[in-house]
Order: sequence, then structure tokens, then C-alpha cells
Amino acid sequence: MKTGIVEELGEAGLLLPALLDKALKANDRAKLRMTALQEAVAHARTPLRPPRSLEAECRAAGCADQGLDLAISGARAMEGGTFAVPGAAQLVDGIFDDIAAMAEPLRAAGRAEAPAFEGRLEAVRGALKGVAGDVIDEGALVRVTSARRGGADSAHLLVMDLHKALNQLSATVAVENVAGAHALNLQPVDRPRVEAFMRGLDRTRGLAFGHPGLDTTASRSAERLIVQNDIGTTDAHVLILTVDGLSATLTYTDVHRARAKFFISLFSAWDVDWTPLAERSAEGLGDEGHFLLVTGTYRARDEMDLCGFLEGMGARIVFLIDWNKARKALQTFVDKPSAIRLLRAAALDGHGHRAFLELGGADLVFDAVQRSAEGRVPYGARLDRVLGAAAAANLLGEVLRLTSEGLKAHRSVRLIRDEVRAELALCFGSAEKDILAIALRQLGIARMLASLITEALAGTDVAAEAARIAIGERAKRLEEKADRLVVAARDLASGPFARGRRFMPVVEAVEQANDDFEEAAFLLSIAPAAAGSAVWAPLAELAGIAVVCTSDLVRAVAAAWDGAGGQREDITAALETIEAVVEGERRADVMQRRTLTTLLAETAPAQALVAGIEVARAVETGTDHLARAALALRACVLEDAAP
Repeated sequence: MKTGIVEELGEAGLLLPALLDKALKANDRAKLRMTALQEAVAHARTPLRPPRSLEAECRAAGCADQGLDLAISGARAMEGGTFAVPGAAQLVDGIFDDIAAMAEPLRAAGRAEAPAFEGRLEAVRGALKGVAGDVIDEGALVRVTSARRGGADSAHLLVMDLHKALNQLSATVAVENVAGAHALNLQPVDRPRVEAFMRGLDRTRGLAFGHPGLDTTASRSAERLIVQNDIGTTDAHVLILTVDGLSATLTYTDVHRARAKFFISLFSAWDVDWTPLAERSAEGLGDEGHFLLVTGTYRARDEMDLCGFLEGMGARIVFLIDWNKARKALQTFVDKPSAIRLLRAAALDGHGHRAFLELGGADLVFDAVQRSAEGRVPYGARLDRVLGAAAAANLLGEVLRLTSEGLKAHRSVRLIRDEVRAELALCFGSAEKDILAIALRQLGIARMLASLITEALAGTDVAAEAARIAIGERAKRLEEKADRLVVAARDLASGPFARGRRFMPVVEAVEQANDDFEEAAFLLSIAPAAAGSAVWAPLAELAGIAVVCTSDLVRAVAAAWDGAGGQREDITAALETIEAVVEGERRADVMQRRTLTTLLAETAPAQALVAGIEVARAVETGTDHLARAALALRACVLEDAAP
């Protein structure tokens, strides 16, 4: 138990089992030290007698480093009834320190005899003369080691009386095990409450994955049940819960302000009244003696509600272990607020972060980056700057889940690492799929533009001025929408790490095709109304080829999107439809020449011929850009298919 912080918080009653254990050990040490003094003086008086060794007794009493054998063997008689005993003053001080430790449980328990023992200790210490450095006289030896009653009090008599009082106290302090908690003096009403707390603690205890901590002590003090949990290994990190009636008050100490706030946030489901975080000082605790303290009080509606709160509290303690270490590991990849949000979500979802640390923490993610995203992410780069804040948070949240579930299920470390690598690969695949999705939407606009031109040329709408103007206006709106999509794709692919940039040539080539198709629609909108079917009919067939090319490229991009994970049938489908787009561009080139031949053979007005020639040029140039987009896509597909 972390006795220092518990005593600082004024709950000394919780310490009785630990204090009794320390007191009984102090009793053994005090008696051994007194024996050493007596043996040293005996050896000084009869130096020819072999000195007695206390090595075995020293080890048993925890005094192996006190130099007792040296004090005995090195003792020498001096004039005037004094003795030179190496470390004599240190031995005497140790005896009085042991006596003070023996008196501590009596004081903590509020025993009536405690003040009398403390008074005797001060009196014996104050009356002791004749000890300085390595010299002790006969009177001091008697005042320390004498066991005779009826005369002056001695340290030895005090040790004997304290030992008897401790035995009486131990008989009244019956420590029992209640659901895993070390319990002391509980009343019937306390047991279900302690069991509820321990039920929650045990539900998540396994998420510590072997980390020490979570030892719990429960005791009854007057009208209150007091439960204490050690949490981890930091001296100033402790939780004390007091239950009085239906009110539960939590006292929590920490050395990290961010972790204390995180802990408070885990209780948002309950109406807990929290005090402001206060800084406290105590020598030997926290950072240079400073630590933070906060209390929260929950007033339950009934016993069931109270036990539910106690269970929830117990279940949340494990998420404090190594919290700051996990936060720093996550901050390698995201900012501090995001790291804290990830830890809170992992706690509330029941995953926690200890498994993540057990499997390497930041190094686990670095390894995944090196193996699954080499060349796309520099080692040590912040993932939120590579994937975006939301995608990086989603990835790290999945890493916390995968590691926790993997260790709980006893999956191999290698398998868990592979799962993390796959998750990272999916993130980059998703980033590239976002750009391919934009390309699909662009192609949808391209097909609408090409179809608009085809339908207009094949029908009679082109002869009507209002219809021609409407074609131009609609095409302009579609082209503006396509431009916005390109801007979105460039935003996705921007930044120092080229997220999805390898698909940008596809997007940009489709953008140019849309520009050409919109230009063709614009030319139709301003073409002379006098032109007849002899001018427009050849163009309709050319525009029809553009529609087919666009449709083929839609299928190619969709197949590439499905084949991002490396499915061979999807890759094959993408390559086949890419070839169809390239072949369509060749047919468009041939058709453009036939169209020009037909137009130049007509006797239509010059304005109509010029418009027809320019429309043919714009449509055929659009198919050129579609073919270029298809070839750029082909390079990406083959890159993914490469071993």
C-alpha cells in the first residue's frame, strides 16, 4: 500500500494491516539490535572469546546491511566503564526508530494506550546519555537493553510492552478477503458495496496485461466504508472512496493534470459533483513533493444505483495505468487533444491502451508504416498530416482495438502486427479510393455532356434557338460542377506526402475531356439555325463514340476501385475496359476525318461548316483525353498488380 499518500489524505485507518506488518518486523529488528549491543559489550569484556555471528538473524529480520557482526567483532573496552562499539550511536537510533514504528498502528487505530507509549518513548530517548559516535557507556547500555522492571524505564521494556499491545490489536483486526479486496472490520451493509466495486475492477483488470497495481483495501471507519486502490506504481497516484449512506465520495490524487481531467471525464454518465483540481504538497510524494487532488461526490437514488456507480468506478481504474505513456505514444501521430480523445474512446469502449503499449506503442505503428506505406509516409511523420485528422484518429482507434482484442484472445503477436499493417494499408487504399470516386463522378458528368451532344445532334432540338441556348447553359453548369470536383481531388492529393496523388493524372485528364465536351456544347448553342441534318448527322455518330468511350472508362475506374485490394478478376476487368477506351479513341479519330470529309463536301453556309468542324474537333479531342486518362489508370493498376 502507498502509505505516504493515504496518510496524507487522512485515512490512516486503512493502513492498519500494513502498519501492523511493519510494526512486527520493527519488533524483530529492535530486539536484534539490542542483542548486538549486548554481544558487543560481552566481547569487549572477554576479547579472547570468539564473537557471536548474527548473520542468519540479520537476514531474517531484514538487517543484513546494518553491520551488526562488525559492531560485535570490533568492540573494545575503554577506561571509565565505556566501550568502543563500531556504529554504536547508529544502532541506538535504529532501535528508537523501530520503537516508533511499533507505536504507529496503535495511534492509527485510535487505541487509548497510544499516547502513553509515545510519552514513554520520548522520555526514554530524552534521558539517554552516554552514547556518541562509536562510544557507549554502561549506563546507556542499561537504559537501552535492560529488561528489569521496578527501576528506570528502558527501550527494551518499551519494546516488550508494545509487542504485547500489538498482539492484542492484531486479535481485533481480522483481515478477510471480500471478492479480492483486503477487508477490515466490515459491517453487513458494506459487503455488497465492496463486491460491486470489485466486480467492476475484475471486469477490466485483464486489460492491465500484467502491469502491477489495482490492489484494493476496504475498511469500516465509524459511519463510513472506506475503499482504497493503489492504481499503478506511482507513489502519489491513489484513489480513496468513502461511502456514507447513499453518498459516495471519491478522492483522487495524481501528478498529471491531463490524466486527472481524463479520469473525471470517464464519469460523464453519472451526475458527480467534482471539486476543482487543487495542488497539494507533501515531502517525498509526486514531482518535487507536489501532487494534484480532486474529489467527486455522487448521491445515489437507492442501493442499486449506488452499487452501479461503484461497479462503474471500479471498471474505469485500469485505464489510468500507463495513461501518460500511452498519450505520448499517440501524440507521435496526432495532436494532444486527439490523443486524449482516443484514450477516452478506448476506455469507454472497453479496450484501453495497455495492449497497445505491450506490443510496442509508437514502434508498432512505425513498423506498420515502414512495411505497408513505404515511400508514401516518411518514418516518424505525423499521420494526421498524411491521412488527415479524422482518418488518422480512426486508424489509431482501430489499432487500440485490434491490440486489445488480440491480446485478450491470445492471438500471436505476429498476427496482431499483420492486422495493424493491413489496417494502415486500408487507410491508404481508402484515400486513393476517395480520388477514384471523384474520377467516377467526373466521368458521370462527361457521359452526361457527351449524351447531351449526341441527343441534340440526332434530333431536331438543335434547329431551335431556345433549345440550343438551353444546351449551352446546362453544359456550362455541368462543367462548373466538374471543376469543383477537381478542386476537391487536388485538396485530397495535396500536402507533402502525396496522398492519392498517383491517380491525379486520371482526374486531370477527365477534367480536360469535360472542358472539350462543354466547348462542343457551347459551339452547338451558337451554331446557325439554318444548318440542316447534312451538317449535324455525321457529328452525331462521332458524339456517340464519345459516349461509349466515357462509359467504358467508367467501368475501368470502377473495376480499379474494386481491385484496390489486389483481386485478380477486378484487375483483369479494369485492363480490358481500359483497352476498350483506347480503341474507342482510335475509332473517334477515324470518325472525325470522315466527318470533316462529309462536311467539306456539303454546300451549307460557311458558318455552319465552321461550327461543325469545331464541334468535331472538340469531341475528338475529348476522346483523346479520355484515352490519356485510361492509360494513366492502366499504369496504376499494373503497379498494384506487381508482386
